[in-house]
Amino acid sequence: MTASTQSENSLATWERARQVVPRGVSSGHRVGWDQVFVKAAGAYVWDEQGNKYIDYINSWGPIILGHCDARVNEAVFAAASTCDLTGVGPQSGEYELAERITSLVPSADKVAFCTSGTDATMHAVHIARAATGRVKILKFHGSYHGWSDVLAVGSSRADLTETSPLATANSAGLHPGAVADVVVVEWNDFEGLRAAFDQHGSELAAAFSEGYVHSFGCVPAAPGFLELLRELCTKHGAALVFDEVKTGFRAALGGYQSIAGVLPDLTAFAKAMANGYSIAALAGSDDLMGHLGAYSKNEATIDGTYNGNPYSVAAANKTLEIMESDDVITHLYDLGARLRAGITDAIADAGVDACVSGIGSEWTVYFRKELPTNFRQAMESNTEQYAKYHSSLLSQGILEPAFATGDRRLNASTTHDDIDRTIDANRVALRAAML
Repeated sequence: MTASTQSENSLATWERARQVVPRGVSSGHRVGWDQVFVKAAGAYVWDEQGNKYIDYINSWGPIILGHCDARVNEAVFAAASTCDLTGVGPQSGEYELAERITSLVPSADKVAFCTSGTDATMHAVHIARAATGRVKILKFHGSYHGWSDVLAVGSSRADLTETSPLATANSAGLHPGAVADVVVVEWNDFEGLRAAFDQHGSELAAAFSEGYVHSFGCVPAAPGFLELLRELCTKHGAALVFDEVKTGFRAALGGYQSIAGVLPDLTAFAKAMANGYSIAALAGSDDLMGHLGAYSKNEATIDGTYNGNPYSVAAANKTLEIMESDDVITHLYDLGARLRAGITDAIADAGVDACVSGIGSEWTVYFRKELPTNFRQAMESNTEQYAKYHSSLLSQGILEPAFATGDRRLNASTTHDDIDRTIDANRVALRAAML
């Protein structure tokens, strides 16, 4: 099959999809690719033409053990074959998964399950408002916390400029009134954070934060910043909510909070907890989680036909069991450190203005001289150089995000040979970026 025929086949697939699905896909990040992927196993994915890629997108975080892990799939099949949805009482494995999470996560007294990170953060807003009687939410510029109106403010959008207001709605269709209820602060801005609490502290129901920012790559909190946030939330009676949708069970089994030593009041989890199956969790203190209920003016309703479904619960129980028994986190950290060191050496050898940041199994290459400390700085990464770099990697069978601030991650099936091949590919791609 010629390259031209391959391209024509992919275009035909995309065109067929666009006839019946808006833009051809049901999630925005899947737009913009020529490839159509049809097979996945371990650390690899294959496109329609049979081309093999090392996958460093890993569905933006869920795939942590490896694609199509047989142990997880067998657990799901067993659950589906035993008792499917009943709609009454605890689902099979539901309390066992909650017991597992409360034993791992320092701040978790109780856990409720839902289907996506957006669901979990939305319910966190409802709980915080029910508990405090307040309305406003504080969040950090560039951090994405899902698509509920009040949280879909102050994050990424294609038409943002350096002068765009921090509190900008993330898309069309959001309720315009939501923007007024969101206080947006630049990440790592100590004085801005203090000023926001001085001005709005008595109105804030909650402050939302990634413990380690992955919304625009890999940007840690400056020393003392999370501690200040915790202090201000406690002082002003606002709930501190950690969005650990990406860091939970990937940065550490206890979440990034177990690394930082800063404990939130509520935590949203999703992605890596079930190796690709759809599940999310909201965990927190007894006091706050006690505000969850159903159909009451005094309780925050949590309801959903597929919440805590036995298939995803089985996947999560098996995934976390394997993570613990096989010490997967240590393995991921070893691979990630080796890869970041190799890319750092490749950057130095190429003489390109770039830098690499990351933690554990995650990393980002920024095409700028210094690592960014906030969203505006991250957006200064050279997009033209990144496009050349990305194109070169893709041609060498390395699948990474198509935009300059994307975070990538490996999974536990990635091998040392994969790491070495990726470092070699980076040497080629970094030179290509300078042409």
